[in-house]
Amino acid sequence: MRKSIEDRLEDIREDPKKLKRAFTAIWVVAYAMLMLGAFIIIAVIFTERF
Repeated sequence: MRKSIEDRLEDIREDPKKLKRAFTAIWVVAYAMLMLGAFIIIAVIFTERF
C-alpha cells in the first residue's frame, strides 16, 4: 500500500536519521542551484562584455 505525502513527512519528522538525510539533500540541491545561478550570471556578464 502506498503512503500519502503527509504520512511520509510525519515519518521524516519523527526519525532523526531520515530528518538529517532530508535536510542534507535539500541543502545540497539548494547550494547547487545557487552555484549554477552564479555561474550563469558570470557567463552572461563575460559573453556580453567580450
